[in-house]
Amino acid sequence: MRTSSFNALDETPGNSIDCRHRVALRRATLLVASAAVALTFGACKKKASPTQPVVVPTTSRASLVPSASNGYVEARTSQIPSNGATPGYVFDDFRFTGASTIRTVSWQGIYCVQQANSAAPAPTATGFTVAFYPDNAGQPNFAAPIQSTTYTLAQVNQTFEKNQSGLTCGTAAGTNWAFYKYTVTLTTPFVVTPNTRYWFSAQARTPSFDVYWGWRDGLVDNSTSLLLFNGAYTTNTFDRAFALTP
Repeated sequence: MRTSSFNALDETPGNSIDCRHRVALRRATLLVASAAVALTFGACKKKASPTQPVVVPTTSRASLVPSASNGYVEARTSQIPSNGATPGYVFDDFRFTGASTIRTVSWQGIYCVQQANSAAPAPTATGFTVAFYPDNAGQPNFAAPIQSTTYTLAQVNQTFEKNQSGLTCGTAAGTNWAFYKYTVTLTTPFVVTPNTRYWFSAQARTPSFDVYWGWRDGLVDNSTSLLLFNGAYTTNTFDRAFALTP
């Protein structure tokens, strides 16, 4: 008794299958086996993973209010009078996820008089102190600024934006406010370490509090800013209007 297998065809003399048919059958068998291997290899291929979104590190920030907007009209006194009155300091925090070197700073503020129905006053600031502070348990380390520079009014490019009526200045209602924007090129660029919390401040240098200068509310960032007056901090659930640009 003879036996045969898939891989070894019977070529014994007298077999009913002639040589040409046997060669053709062998070739067909090899083709089927090659196709089976190809299919197996294809089935074992690893599926391509979906494309992952690209996360761009943050290296700047901006909460400036469009000049045509009638919103964001609250402000906090951020002012250093030269007549010896107790100054008021306002701070807002920021954090970048990427390394950055800040060269240009902008902010927005207002002038108003605490007298009912008063007109928008003329500007009284002679300059501004711009400073960056490290974080200390959720507050600026006020005693140790990273850098602090006082710029002249010409250097900060004080630019009038508009007057707006019907606002409250201090305790006086119905007052008119004058809105201004400021931009300065830092004398010393500020180098930002990624994922580190910092505090920024801008304080007007004025003769007195007869005319208030306030750092106005800005577009929403993290809804946190601080006021420092008489050694005590007050937390405000509003952001200040400012921009930091490389």
